[in-house]
Amino acid sequence: MTTFSRAGFSRSRRRPAAVLAVLSLALALSGQAARADLAGDIQTMLDSYLDERSGIEGNTGASVFVGMSGSGPDIAVYSGTTSREGGSPVTGNTLFQIGSNTKGFTGALMLALEERGKLSIEDTVGDWLPQYAAWKDVTIAELLHMISGIPTYSESPQMNEAFVNTPDRHFAMEELVAFADPLAGAELPPNSGYFYSNTNYLLAGMIAEKASGMSYREALETLLFAPAGLSDTYYEEEAYTGDVLARMSSGYFNNPACTLYEPDCETGALVPLIGRDVKADDVSWAGPAGGIVGSPRELATWIRALFDGKVLSEASLARFVQPVSLKTGEPIADVTEDDPAGFTLGIVRITGRGLEPMYYYLGMTLGYRVAFLFSPEDDLIVSAATNSQPPEGEDGFLPLMIDLYKTALAEKTQAG
Repeated sequence: MTTFSRAGFSRSRRRPAAVLAVLSLALALSGQAARADLAGDIQTMLDSYLDERSGIEGNTGASVFVGMSGSGPDIAVYSGTTSREGGSPVTGNTLFQIGSNTKGFTGALMLALEERGKLSIEDTVGDWLPQYAAWKDVTIAELLHMISGIPTYSESPQMNEAFVNTPDRHFAMEELVAFADPLAGAELPPNSGYFYSNTNYLLAGMIAEKASGMSYREALETLLFAPAGLSDTYYEEEAYTGDVLARMSSGYFNNPACTLYEPDCETGALVPLIGRDVKADDVSWAGPAGGIVGSPRELATWIRALFDGKVLSEASLARFVQPVSLKTGEPIADVTEDDPAGFTLGIVRITGRGLEPMYYYLGMTLGYRVAFLFSPEDDLIVSAATNSQPPEGEDGFLPLMIDLYKTALAEKTQAG
């Protein structure tokens, strides 16, 4: 069976006259009833997921948003609470770390800057960041496609140590990149083809700052958040505080697996984190690769705005969605059953599990999972969030997302 790429901030190696008026009213009421039934079905599915999986995955709550444009009102469903200490019920006001869904923002930001003549995505690291001589010939497009060959800082021994012992430590992006830079003493193994490296997106974020003359946060808010109509999406360069922190669900790490650069370990370096609430930890370590906070509704708003042309021109959007194969790292026209997953300039194109080709991402940080499934052809998006990183091989969240999408698609098809 085809499987989906586990793209995200993974922490280990291993998603109508009188008669007509009466008829219209009947149809409308029928649609409302069907929509109410769908909301009830989704609620049942979400409740069952938490009942069955929370003991294994370590999560306490979840939030789901379903957007079926042109087929009636959206659906938002919530289940569980925001913390193991009881907390408050998860609601539409609850925020989550969206993890590597941030990468789609960073990729779109680079294209928005290109449209404004600030850079070309065929520029190289050497053109903008000559201090990284080991990667001087890598293009921005190769960074965004994850085909640069650059190791990932987020699995380095230094990063593991910081996660466990100094969760309040603030990192500059340059410090993080140094964990992967061979000319700074890093001794991480080389890679080729497609390789998921968060260092790529830190470098892209540093280039965006230099090209725009703004901080990454200012560039996001000016060039992406505002045109997309985002009013409840946030990026901080340090730990979140104030109202945003107060509204965030707690997030729990529950994954004992060995990390990428611990090939022969018996006990994973992050085992001491198991059970810890990472909500208030400094998030500078994630940066342009994974530092945004938001909600499933806001994530859906972003994806629709991106594909509706509110952020990028038609030509730039077409460039944004061109994939490279996760198997080979080579450009592909589209995904197929034989080559079912491709990485664009920040999101994933997938097929399989009985679904037609669509766009997807599962973003993960130490204590959160946030995902979306979106089909422009079906005009349907499902996005969801929950508050844990589960043990390796025990993620029931993506299968839930697929079931939710199929259920919503069946309802939309019947109604349409």
